[in-house]
Amino acid sequence: MTRYAKEKKGLTRRTFLTGAAFTGVATAAAAAGLAGCAPTGAEEVSTDRAGNAAQTSDLAIATVPVAEAGEPARECDYLVIGGGNCGMMSAAHAGSLGLSTILLEKSSVTGGSSVGTEVTMAFSDCKIMQECADDPNVINMSQPTGTYDELYTYFMMHNSWEANAELVSNYVKNNHRQHDFLYEHGAYPMMLLPSLDAPGGGIMYEGQGVGAFEVMQAAAEEYGVEIITSAPATALVVDEAGAVAGALAKIDNESAFVKAKAVFVGTGGFSNNQEMIERYIPGYGTLAWKNDAHLAHDGDGIRMMLGAGAVESDLSLAQPSASSVENVAWDTPIDKAAREPYVWVNAVGKRLGNEKWSVMDVMFKVGIKENDYVYFNVIDSAAVERMASEPLMTSARTVLGSSDPVPDMAEALEQGVSDGTVFKGETIEELAAAAGIDAEGLATTMNAYNKMAKAGEDTEFFKDPAALFPVDQPPFYAFRLIPSWYSTLCGVKINGKIQVVNGQGKPIPGLYAGGLDSGEFFKDNYNHGFSGGCSGYSYFTGFFAADQVKEYIDGLQ
Repeated sequence: MTRYAKEKKGLTRRTFLTGAAFTGVATAAAAAGLAGCAPTGAEEVSTDRAGNAAQTSDLAIATVPVAEAGEPARECDYLVIGGGNCGMMSAAHAGSLGLSTILLEKSSVTGGSSVGTEVTMAFSDCKIMQECADDPNVINMSQPTGTYDELYTYFMMHNSWEANAELVSNYVKNNHRQHDFLYEHGAYPMMLLPSLDAPGGGIMYEGQGVGAFEVMQAAAEEYGVEIITSAPATALVVDEAGAVAGALAKIDNESAFVKAKAVFVGTGGFSNNQEMIERYIPGYGTLAWKNDAHLAHDGDGIRMMLGAGAVESDLSLAQPSASSVENVAWDTPIDKAAREPYVWVNAVGKRLGNEKWSVMDVMFKVGIKENDYVYFNVIDSAAVERMASEPLMTSARTVLGSSDPVPDMAEALEQGVSDGTVFKGETIEELAAAAGIDAEGLATTMNAYNKMAKAGEDTEFFKDPAALFPVDQPPFYAFRLIPSWYSTLCGVKINGKIQVVNGQGKPIPGLYAGGLDSGEFFKDNYNHGFSGGCSGYSYFTGFFAADQVKEYIDGLQ
């Protein structure tokens, strides 16, 4: 068993969430006072797609010229900064390619967000999906995935054709390779999953994300990768030609120059940097779940790359959560009720879209940003009785949370009314007044919705008739939802070869970035139609970067 396995043994997202460490929806204030940015006030140089100022100069951590870095404490072909999913995958594969590799992890243990990973995106052309499909010990709900063209088109269309086409193409063509690597090194599935609304699928490995990570780390150690924990990188080092030549890091509490021919940055984004959150995603409420991994996600990797000439991708994009009633714990009765597909409206009472979409879909697809990041779910007493006696309808978190009936739903809602997390009214007008929704607008919407429900056809948003129930039996309840999130999604711009690019779109020699430190893959939204889109992308960027680095280093000789 690896050192990581010994220290994290038995820790999965499921056990974490049910443990004492999980307290429901963490407030944004909980992150206050943790690692932030450099002082602000520099000139604004660009704007992101949402129109937010992209003040790269005040975020950047300046590079250090190689002449000022001192004598190298260590030297290697490839330096990986960040010991989570994408970093460890990159280090392991680089080691298998014969590259001398060092991995720096700022935390005392490796693993990063693998503790929160359950499923990772996979297509049916990988060996593990093919060879394990008939294993009776594997829960197989998979289906054949689409052709290359279908997958490519899905990803591009889902991002309004604004994603980097070469990156998406390489992802679709090479997705199987990281899974083949894991499989060949001992990873095995416990579940093969279909996608929700896309031509793809996913894998839940034995041990979930932690199990897959342990295989990565064991492979890295097998190939001689030097893994150094409690070793935060502090600045990138550049040579006279502007190529990245390594990094400065704190190793054994002393500054050390780690010289390298190429550097990969995969430090997990900025979900624990309150200043960056307030700048880029102020309306996204709170972090939906939080574990120790997030303490290291303070944006330092992004800031170091900005100092080397990188440019921001759209930093306003976050991966939303399906549980978003403020101060309500995940998978509790109120959380479950709030996600049921009844009538979702904005503050003026206008219906938002097809409620049978996942909550994540609604956040992105129907313009939550345009509604001040607030929406409501309206239910009635008939819905309460239905949830108490019948399986829940929601498509969100069917793997993670139970869809079993909730017999004590009525009691839970009344307690929520007392606590102020649930609103109640004997009439729609009373409900609107309690929740702060425009009464006339809500009444108009509910009348129209109920007519469609009784007719058995949603002519506005075409919701599945199986989820189309009238909401007309008092008392009425409403939940005020704020889009919460799991993680930030974008960092600096990269190209299809995982190279970090400058403002002219040209690669910065020797610098690569992946996972949540990189952008251009998630451009318009999170591809949540697939299972495990974020982890799948992290695995891919780490793995594929190692191939590109090998080619780059070979070209230097």
